[in-house]
Amino acid sequence: MPPKAGKEKASDDDDEVLQAVILADSFNSRFSPFTADKPRCLLPLCNAPLLDWTFESLASSGVQEVFVFCCSHSELIKEVISKSKWAKSTSGLSITPIVSPEARSVGDALRDLDAKQIITSDFILITGDVVSNLRIDEIVREHKERKKSADKEAIMTIVMREAAVRDRPRPGTDASIWLLDSNTSRCLGYEYVKAGTSTFKLDREIITQHVDLDVRIDLVDCSIDICAVDVPALFSENFDYQDIRTDFVKGILTSDLLSKTIYCHVAKGGYAARVKDTNAYATISKDFITRRIFPLVPDDNHISGTAYELRKGQVYVAKEGVALSRTCKIGAHTLIGPSVRISDDADVMGSVIGEACTIGRGAVIRNSYVWDGAVIEAGCVIEESIIGNGARIREGSTIGKGCMIGEGVTLGPHARLEKLRKVSRVKPAVDNSWGEDSGVNEAQPAQSDSAILGTEAEAYLWPIGDPTKGDDSEEEDENESAQQIQLGTLGFDASQVDAYTSDASSSIVSSVAGSPASFLSGGSSVVMNDFIIPTFHLGESTSDFKSECTQSLERAFEEGHTVENAAIELKTLRMASNVELELVKDVLVSFLVKHIPIVENAGQQRTEVNKLIGRWGRLVSALGADDAVENLVLFQRHCASAPKYQRIFGLVLAALYNSDVVDEDDIKEWLSNSEARGVGQKKELAPAMSDCLMQGARLLQHLQQMEDSDDEDDSD
Repeated sequence: MPPKAGKEKASDDDDEVLQAVILADSFNSRFSPFTADKPRCLLPLCNAPLLDWTFESLASSGVQEVFVFCCSHSELIKEVISKSKWAKSTSGLSITPIVSPEARSVGDALRDLDAKQIITSDFILITGDVVSNLRIDEIVREHKERKKSADKEAIMTIVMREAAVRDRPRPGTDASIWLLDSNTSRCLGYEYVKAGTSTFKLDREIITQHVDLDVRIDLVDCSIDICAVDVPALFSENFDYQDIRTDFVKGILTSDLLSKTIYCHVAKGGYAARVKDTNAYATISKDFITRRIFPLVPDDNHISGTAYELRKGQVYVAKEGVALSRTCKIGAHTLIGPSVRISDDADVMGSVIGEACTIGRGAVIRNSYVWDGAVIEAGCVIEESIIGNGARIREGSTIGKGCMIGEGVTLGPHARLEKLRKVSRVKPAVDNSWGEDSGVNEAQPAQSDSAILGTEAEAYLWPIGDPTKGDDSEEEDENESAQQIQLGTLGFDASQVDAYTSDASSSIVSSVAGSPASFLSGGSSVVMNDFIIPTFHLGESTSDFKSECTQSLERAFEEGHTVENAAIELKTLRMASNVELELVKDVLVSFLVKHIPIVENAGQQRTEVNKLIGRWGRLVSALGADDAVENLVLFQRHCASAPKYQRIFGLVLAALYNSDVVDEDDIKEWLSNSEARGVGQKKELAPAMSDCLMQGARLLQHLQQMEDSDDEDDSD
């Protein structure tokens, strides 16, 4: 149906009030049990409410008027806003909460927005859990200029950013596929492809009518849209529209009646991301701590108003009231809020500690998020989990990866929670709504088992649902596959997803086209509505891939990942970038060699080599397609690249042998290999390569002598 007439203003004057609409409800329960008491937008991210991050993004872009659409917990949202700095006249924002208790989807909220008739011009539509440093006002200006001079039918500009390799969809996960006009960035097609899907439909006319076409799966949806004033009206006229992407965008693009158009703005710089799940929560927290969201950094005008001091290793400590024992250990990438007390021998690394938390003697906290007022008693171990406000973890308790401990919960002493468990103060509700607090599908009764939760626990253990469906996979997530939901869970091991290595998923993730002309070339393909789309490359430069791969390895070293998880990450990067395995191994071996400390003492040098190779040497073969001789040539070449590494090659080779990465036969074969002997290598490396070969020959001779000695002992 055509939109209602006369609603869109003609004026695009610079003095026009820039409006924004924030959707404060997420319409899912990814963050339960925390969202039983408050909406996701009020949960803390690096010690500031998520909604504050969104307000900051809008304020820095010159937005003047903001409407906050609230469904669940509306009174709490209004109270928090009224007491925040954004309610002051000096904030530059005029904020109006709009209560829409009957809304069950984004579509419902926009229909309510249309009914209230409060939008006067093109506006920004954003969710209440977005963190961004983009100048959104410039994108609004671009949108208005396009409407004025090039395409008066443009009703939406979708804000995207190019994904880093770590953010690319990997095999076994869902993928959003965007078809864009190469010259104008007009969106011509959109498909959300679930994991395990080998084909998707593509209108043949798109190919024949557009000479320059980009097919993109390397875009991150920032959940920021620039909308014309008649967008809410289109939702009112189409009551089946619930989701913006899968319903509205697809509906506009495929409509035979509407002539409206949609464009994409792909940000080349800056940062924007949505806290859509707990895994994204952890990633964005790390990005903030590692200063990837500059100028939003912890030690300079933190959103909460707290002053932080930057210390070595990107450790941030609040300047007010923090008491750190001299024997505690604070590892890299950690943020410690005000009035925190950390006791003797406690070890905190890669974590965020909220205001007024207490960490007991000898407690270990790794890659976790401890919210305000929580108490972690002596000897507790917490890995990759979220601990809610005011929770108390009694002495000697262990919290496995991916656990979510609700507000005010008491566990222990000596609680033993396996990974991916949820705990709350009250029994989890049976599924009873569509909003933030939709509960879970109760597959078994809630437990208060003292053997698991501890004898003095005040808590309920949430049931484990159907493992094939994920934790929150009921009605709320019809657009996403079970695998995608699982992979969005903090602490979830990607190797557990069966579809991770499926050929069908791989073909989608590793296939793209640059232009319609290339569609007719051969190669592996995916059938799309009677049209063949050949394999494509993402176009990521080798240097960019090497940078991403190196960053992944640095995280693995700093955060103490297992070899298996580090291998999964590298495989993911490789598949997303469509590069050869040899390049991944080359980056890995170079990284390992350069991270061996060089010391003068021979005995200490052997210890350093054994320590690193013993811990990480298996990662080379864990990448798959193991060729021990090829791996030895890589170590030889990188050791030969610098004299300080050349002299320790024999120690590296011995460590690889002792770690069972290579065996004696591999060394024999390597010694006779043409590449190891310098064929095809750089001439300037020839002397060093030869020296490394001699060190290897001496090691083999030593091994054979040991065998002969053992044989003689056996004969005696």
